[in-house]
Amino acid sequence: MKNPWLDLDFDSDQYLLDMDRDDIGRFNAGAPLACRVIPESIPEPFIGNPESAKVVLLLLNPGHGESDRKSHRETEFKATLFRNLRHEAQEYPFYPLNPRFSHTGSAKWWQPRTRELGFETGLDPKTLSRRLLAIEWFPYHSQYSALGRSRICPSQEYTFQIAKQMLESKLVIAMRSIKHWAQVDTRFLTVPCLKNPRACYVSRNNMDLGVFQEIVKTLKE
Repeated sequence: MKNPWLDLDFDSDQYLLDMDRDDIGRFNAGAPLACRVIPESIPEPFIGNPESAKVVLLLLNPGHGESDRKSHRETEFKATLFRNLRHEAQEYPFYPLNPRFSHTGSAKWWQPRTRELGFETGLDPKTLSRRLLAIEWFPYHSQYSALGRSRICPSQEYTFQIAKQMLESKLVIAMRSIKHWAQVDTRFLTVPCLKNPRACYVSRNNMDLGVFQEIVKTLKE
């Protein structure tokens, strides 16, 4: 499947793909207000470079806060988000680790949850950012999630395609929503999961020690 995110309009004030628009409209019409898609936030179906990544983290969908509303309007961060969607080269492919964006909601969520990986591997943030990839089951932002396990919009197929490819060559870890991913491919049921998906910290205390050690080893190779 061709990357549908190449067609997302950079100059729009609402970031919905045309192929998803009707389905998102129906979803929002039936969802509680706090669980509706926020079209003013730029989608983040994945973060990182699928080619250089060594460890892949599976999640459900990006959250939303006021810091997202602001940072997604900043010229530099917006350009970074779009380069990520287009799989274009970046100094920090996993951009939440870029010190320039430490004020963003993305960085404030991801940096604490990956801090132990940086400490245990001894990798600098730039190198670590080349070796991590996060994939969301659903690409659009919402404050809270009310997502069933059936596919909601067509663009998800591209994300699912990437995730299934990662199973063949990368170390894949489910941070949350393993039952959603199992609907994509039953092979996802075999990947390691966090002990507490609500906390979502990639740490030795939140997974089997052997799995954490394997992550560290893989990132350092």
